[in-house]
Amino acid sequence: MIKSAIFEPNLLNMSPKSMLLLVSLFLLGLTSTAQYTEKINTNRPGVSQGAFSVGNNVLQLEGGLGFGRERHKIFDTKSSTFNFDYEIRYGLLIEQLEINLNGSFRSDGVRQTIGANEQKIRKTDFESNTIGVKYLIYDPYKKPKENDSINYDELKSWKERYRFKWKSLIPAVSAYVGMNYVNTDNAFTFPTDATISPKIVVMTQNNWWTSNAGSWVLVTNLIVDKITTDNPAYGWIITSTHTLNDKWAVFGEYQGQKSDFYSDNIIRLGGAYLWNKDLQIDANIATNFKDTPSIFRVSVGASYRFDWHSKDEIIEKPGFESGIKKDESEEDEEKDKEKDKDGLELDEEFEEIENDSLKLEKTPFINEFEDGSHRDAMEKDLDERRTEQRLERERIEKEKQDKKDEKKFKKEERRRLKREAKAAKQAEKARIKAEKEKQKMIEDIDAELDKMEQDDGLDDELKQIDDELKKLEEMEKELGTGDKQDAKEKEAEESKKAEEEEDVDAAYEKLQKEQEKAKKEEEKRKKAEEKRKKKEEKKRKKEEEKRKKAEEKQRKKEEKEKEKNENDN
Repeated sequence: MIKSAIFEPNLLNMSPKSMLLLVSLFLLGLTSTAQYTEKINTNRPGVSQGAFSVGNNVLQLEGGLGFGRERHKIFDTKSSTFNFDYEIRYGLLIEQLEINLNGSFRSDGVRQTIGANEQKIRKTDFESNTIGVKYLIYDPYKKPKENDSINYDELKSWKERYRFKWKSLIPAVSAYVGMNYVNTDNAFTFPTDATISPKIVVMTQNNWWTSNAGSWVLVTNLIVDKITTDNPAYGWIITSTHTLNDKWAVFGEYQGQKSDFYSDNIIRLGGAYLWNKDLQIDANIATNFKDTPSIFRVSVGASYRFDWHSKDEIIEKPGFESGIKKDESEEDEEKDKEKDKDGLELDEEFEEIENDSLKLEKTPFINEFEDGSHRDAMEKDLDERRTEQRLERERIEKEKQDKKDEKKFKKEERRRLKREAKAAKQAEKARIKAEKEKQKMIEDIDAELDKMEQDDGLDDELKQIDDELKKLEEMEKELGTGDKQDAKEKEAEESKKAEEEEDVDAAYEKLQKEQEKAKKEEEKRKKAEEKRKKKEEKKRKKEEEKRKKAEEKQRKKEEKEKEKNENDN
């Protein structure tokens, strides 16, 4: 949530035994080196940057809308402001490294009174755009010392538990290096500022957990901005965050800035609500202490993360690698009893306790001369706490193993689906290839049949037959015309014969000629008829052969389709 380690369980309403267990688990948890947290770690609703990154392979989006007003006493202007702040963060390669892009888009409506006239000016542009890299230089929680292990004196003593520890003042330290980009002729920057300029930030962060006051986070930022321009800016931000319970948190922030272009001191107050472990909603108000200009803003925003983090980097201290097993504890008890029977000195026993007090039956803060029943009750209580701690560690290990198994199952399932998709794709390619081959084969058969027809000359012969039939029809027409002319001549001759009956020889000779002519015409007609019948018979045979070839072609095509259907099935 806000600045990493907040929104933990509320410790005010917990029993002393639960608080004792929680403190024990916390001290054991100091061995973790990961920046990743189970709940979202965001820089909102303030403007400072925490020292810790979002975690390896985590993408986080943060943004908010702000509305406000500004009044400038000297220029006599009143402005209504709107700004959209955004930040994109991503944990890259290692837990300590983060890249981010942040900026602000601003739109001001300025009203300025000059004499009796009021002018309205609209200014809209990006107030800032910065891309950079943040790296965690030092983490005090990463490698605790040997004497940071569980101290039962502290757990049993209220004074020891709540006394001030100087080492808690040592913060985590990070460095940020970024590059600013602004448009030319930007209304919110100095006119001579370069388009690209560097930005350097040093960040510190302290996390404090107390059982009587909840959890606190203190973040400080020291900023050197636009150092290569004519108007470098120097700034500082101090942010304090406090959790009220596991959902709500409040914060206060002080920001100072000094440059020749603009200097100011701004205070922000606000709160945040944890909707779920990946989503936070926040709001804040901001004001300053001067009237050139005076500022009042209200902002609302949200932060959301895409959690692809898969593995925390854990370094366990000796003696805590796999927790305390029940059988191991029993074996240690038997060994201790044997040593007591053999007369082992108490100093040696205490030395062994200091090396690994969790695995021993007797504890360093129990007086040997106390009443035995009191000693047994204390040891029983410690055994119960050890058992709870062991069960808690086993539960955490089981959850991790279940997550690994689930991830492995999902990975295998994705691989199986990919293999099935690949096989289906290959089958589809094979089917398309078979279709193409079949189509090509059919086209080859058609081309071969066309070639055979061209080789046989069927088309040319049919054309010749048609031409000959046309000629026969023309000859028949001519013959018909000749018959009509002969009939006319015959009539004329008969009339002439009637007139010249006396010329018998001439008439007989003429009759013979007419008979010979008719005979020739009849022979000519018979030949033409016979020739026409032959042509028609030949044409019929050619058509019959062509039809048979077409049927054969269709039959082969049907056989190919049948083979294809059988192969598909």
